[in-house]
Amino acid sequence: MFGMPGHMKLKKDIWVLLSSILIIHLAAYLIVPIFPILLKTEKKLNPSEVGLVIGAGSLFIQLGSIIAGLIADRLGNKITIILGNALQFIALLGLGLSTNTLPLIAFSGLNGVGTGIYVPTAKSAISYLATQEEATTAFSLRAVAANIGTSIAGIFVLFIATNMNFFVGGIIYGILIVISWILLPKGCGDQPCPSLPLRDYINIFKHKTFVIFSLISALIWGIHTQLALLLPLRGEAILGNVNKIGIIWTITSIIVILLQSMISRGFLEKRSPMLSLVIGTALLGIGITLIGWSNTFVSLIIYSIIFIFGQMFMMPTMDNITKLIADPSLLGAYFAVANLASGVGGAFGAFASGRLVDLYGIVDSPIPWVTYGILSVVTVLLLQLPSMRKIKA
Repeated sequence: MFGMPGHMKLKKDIWVLLSSILIIHLAAYLIVPIFPILLKTEKKLNPSEVGLVIGAGSLFIQLGSIIAGLIADRLGNKITIILGNALQFIALLGLGLSTNTLPLIAFSGLNGVGTGIYVPTAKSAISYLATQEEATTAFSLRAVAANIGTSIAGIFVLFIATNMNFFVGGIIYGILIVISWILLPKGCGDQPCPSLPLRDYINIFKHKTFVIFSLISALIWGIHTQLALLLPLRGEAILGNVNKIGIIWTITSIIVILLQSMISRGFLEKRSPMLSLVIGTALLGIGITLIGWSNTFVSLIIYSIIFIFGQMFMMPTMDNITKLIADPSLLGAYFAVANLASGVGGAFGAFASGRLVDLYGIVDSPIPWVTYGILSVVTVLLLQLPSMRKIKA
């Protein structure tokens, strides 16, 4: 199923977590494909303000990540995940009700905290439940589950792309809280959740290889964030139809559903993780740069697919590298810090893009798009550092 080896059967609890991931992406991607447009048209924000609101969500992911690491051992993965979902539920309702910049920034930040709590906790829960042999498959299926939710949401956006999406997404989060309370496994698999005092985070920052990897991953996530911000703005400018943008997410998500496990089994599991990350980063850069030269719906789809191929190489590999270089007794803390890096990178990417679009426009100048291309080349070169090349599965 989904390219999973026939002899490998994942635990029921992993499938429950994967189902949770599917639902949460359904809720989130009712908003993500059109979030910049809703902020621009429904909330009347300028591009810099749009970047601030979206960047606040990414920035506060890091706070949520630290909170997750500090409380997961005390409350368990189940309660921690439910807490993250509850904050996202409140945030989406708040975003729907708000009309001014400061409340929008605040609720976007709250959504970031909820995301920051949920994502590393779900990843570490999968890591605890999966054996090393199952890890790549489990993380690949995580991507498949996420994209099933994303593809369904994209179809919904084709018909409804208004402020109402915030409320629908919030209701789905509310339903997920109930489902999670009933079905999610307690604890950390077959072992108790380890205590993660603050000093453990300090020790993690003494892990040179992981610190370097985290800094580079922040750049990668800065590139990755651009699709959610720039594709909607570019699409609206050249198409004049917000609803079509959701279809692009549906198409790319279906491609991930069909091909992610094939790529994982045929390449990611057989090749160096750093080679996979180099390929993924290069494709992200190529995709987002070409979107800046697209002028038709078809070209937007093609360049978005290039970007998504990069994501299929990048995302499972990032998770697997974190598990490879982490202290097994501190997986939750390592994933929390890794998520912190993604939040910082995403926030920087959103802030910078908002400012670039304000200065140069979304269709008037190649400067923003050339900038993203140069950043991706620099990141690929950083992945060639000796400490990175030593990382092996």
